[in-house]
Amino acid sequence: MIRIHFTAADLGRVTFPAEPHPLWEAALAARALSDRSVWPAVRRWRRTAAPRVQGSMRPLFKLISPTGMFPGFLIPDVPGPGLEPVVEALTDTPADVIRDQLEPWLPPEIDRYMRGLLDGRAGSRRALGAAVREFHQEVLVPTSSELHQRYGAELGIRSRAVLHGGVDALLSSLHPDVEWSDPVLTTHGPADDWITDVHLKGRGLELYPSPFVTNCLALDSADRRPVLVYPCADVADPSADGADLDPATTDALADLLGRTRAAVLRSLTHPATTTQLARRVGISLASTSEHTRVLRAAGLITTHRTQGTALHALTPTAQPLLSEAHEGTVANLRPDRRL
Repeated sequence: MIRIHFTAADLGRVTFPAEPHPLWEAALAARALSDRSVWPAVRRWRRTAAPRVQGSMRPLFKLISPTGMFPGFLIPDVPGPGLEPVVEALTDTPADVIRDQLEPWLPPEIDRYMRGLLDGRAGSRRALGAAVREFHQEVLVPTSSELHQRYGAELGIRSRAVLHGGVDALLSSLHPDVEWSDPVLTTHGPADDWITDVHLKGRGLELYPSPFVTNCLALDSADRRPVLVYPCADVADPSADGADLDPATTDALADLLGRTRAAVLRSLTHPATTTQLARRVGISLASTSEHTRVLRAAGLITTHRTQGTALHALTPTAQPLLSEAHEGTVANLRPDRRL
């Protein structure tokens, strides 16, 4: 059980990352590769992702314990987007911080790599940075389109909760295992025989939805804003019994638009640039531009250009289409809106 204690100031500092953090995703995905208690979507992802894992990525996996724990320095808090700044911050972690976070959990005998990491050796640091970079680029980016769609859909759900009921509605509806009773947010796991208390004290809270977890995780460090990782809503699971079905046989929106174009539209439950959208869906920039052109002509998305960047968002016409398609029906398209 995790109990997060809010003050009045903290309620005004509840935020979400606009898109998944590269190192959070790397740590949680590496953890999920050895965790059998994951959602069907993650099992599908794992079948594709596991063959892409290489031996050179082992330094990352060495930091994930058999119980799923990983050190806080693996997920540095870096302002601004992109993989390289966070990898640089990771490899620059002071040796004393690494020792403080790792040594209590390590056995007496450790291998050469881990000894070098504890001692702050440049070679071990470079190996860790290279492992994280390779894992992100070779495993996560090519395989995570469905999971990124779920992330975007989750942000859409939470945005609507805030619009209709404020922060109280948001915190009350995060997950069936999360209970909000002002001023305490409590997460319940499979066993509540341990309790962790997090006192925000005005630091605020970052909420991080992840398709890679089935239970909540909390990061509480004095030098950064606390983070609560919670499971994404398990949307669009097509089978009642957990079996994997072909989405093309059960997805009315994909029948209408085509699977890729439907994925592009669903990914825009949270606005995205062309580059972000391409990464979410796992297609090329050229293909993304073509799909957004067609969706824009159909009146389903808008595109705003600022300083050379195109930001795409759903129109009010698209919202009921997505909702009705999720229920297995497609309606309210004008006859002249042909795709």
